[in-house]
Amino acid sequence: MPQCPTCGAAFQTENPRAAGYLNQKKWRQMNQANVVKGLPSIEGAGSGGSAGISVLADQAVHKTVANDKRLLSDDEFTSIVSDIEDPEIQELLTGKVAPESADPNAEPEDPQGDKMDAPKCNQRDTRAESFATLIAARVRRRAEQGRDRIICQRCHSLKNYSRVDRPWKEDIVSDPRVLRFLRYKSNIMIVVVCDLFDIPGSLIPHLGDIIGSRHPVVLVANKSDLLPRDYHKQRLLMWLKRFVGGLEVNVRAIHFVAALKNLGIRELAADIMEQRRPGQDIYMVGRANVGKSELINALLRISMGGSAHTVLASHVPGTTMGLYGIPLRRFAKALVPLSGAEPQDRQVHLYDTPGVFSNKSIISYLTNEELKLVVCQKRVSPFTFILNLGQSVMLGGLGRVDLVDGPSRILVTVFSTIRPHFTRIQRADELVQAMQSGKQTILQPPVGDSERLKWFPHQKLALEHKFAGQHKRNATLDVVFGGVGWIAVTGQFPQATIRVYSPFGAGVCVRPPMMPFEYERITSHMSSQRKTPK
Repeated sequence: MPQCPTCGAAFQTENPRAAGYLNQKKWRQMNQANVVKGLPSIEGAGSGGSAGISVLADQAVHKTVANDKRLLSDDEFTSIVSDIEDPEIQELLTGKVAPESADPNAEPEDPQGDKMDAPKCNQRDTRAESFATLIAARVRRRAEQGRDRIICQRCHSLKNYSRVDRPWKEDIVSDPRVLRFLRYKSNIMIVVVCDLFDIPGSLIPHLGDIIGSRHPVVLVANKSDLLPRDYHKQRLLMWLKRFVGGLEVNVRAIHFVAALKNLGIRELAADIMEQRRPGQDIYMVGRANVGKSELINALLRISMGGSAHTVLASHVPGTTMGLYGIPLRRFAKALVPLSGAEPQDRQVHLYDTPGVFSNKSIISYLTNEELKLVVCQKRVSPFTFILNLGQSVMLGGLGRVDLVDGPSRILVTVFSTIRPHFTRIQRADELVQAMQSGKQTILQPPVGDSERLKWFPHQKLALEHKFAGQHKRNATLDVVFGGVGWIAVTGQFPQATIRVYSPFGAGVCVRPPMMPFEYERITSHMSSQRKTPK
């Protein structure tokens, strides 16, 4: 079954709300294009006459291309040509020339001329014999330019309107065992992609138990452009290596990139070209929404003529629906030399795999509209605030940190696109109860009417953590809300107790500080004149 070239879903004509759907017009165009390219037509794959479409394509092409010596009658020829929707192909078959392309110096045809000089049967025979050459050349030209790609309705909505017609969680893949087939591959290279804004949530724990530990792995930390500009790359690399051991794979190199802005892509491509052995396929592996598809597009953008074959990338998790391969020759200059691929690489592909969604991610409870508010798509600006004893800092209805015991105040630096709300713990409880009863509050997300607020997951205690503040100017720990952001806690004190809440108590963890010195940049704006979001 053919696949959508941007998401990898198998084409179908039965369910308009499912991935891979094509209407009858697009299905007919795809079938005709497949037959012209020498691919088999699809019999009965849809409803409402798909089989008839296939028969029509067979009549239109096989009878004229496959060395069929039987001449078509006038009615058969006219019927077949009229069913071809491309006007250029109709001109090639009928011999008619568009008015703007006609030769002004050409002599007009004599309608009373001798018909025996150019019999109709010979004309049709000549056109039939030249049909294969003309169409094959045109199809090859359109394929090289990326103009003949037909995409499914879901990809069209995501690409042009940034929306899907049904809840995105219905199409998501959440079981990492779908990647187990890689364990049995013998000659492959794996590129593991993670999201720097969601560590360790964007890493698949014990990945080596699923895909095997013998394959060479390049770890790509994507979305580095979302971090503050003054982050220290070497310190961040040492911090990331703490979590790499949990993957249990053979990591050869680690790269920081920003696929959307092409930052670090050329260095990554050069490293892959150097480490990859001839004949090795490349597989992109990672969680949903970490940027695997955008990374492939970035590699295509720096390739010679590869930008016409991009895949779909969007903020909606699970955009890639199936395993989809792109011939490595499309990555000329990036992953293969300009002189051409080696003989062993002529059948080699780069594969985009479906993202494995983490059930611990908080964004799994969000609607399509709420995703736009939460998913970080531009550089985050951290803000440092004073959190007094008995106060709470809330990230909409998705996260909350209460200081229940310890010093009179601590410093918290918020790394998130959601504007934090500070209030007393008692008032925070009242806001949560009002939201659960369907009343509109200052907390967003959730976004919607009273029914949406009632159905939004209730906040529950995720963890209660006791810790000592190590330094008055360095962050001690990060409280991470999976897929939403994190809050760094700073201060020097013997002991403090915090309680962390999240929807259903999921998606929360504590980690060593990712950027322990970040709050120093805005210390002069604390207290009543501290820097706050606009």
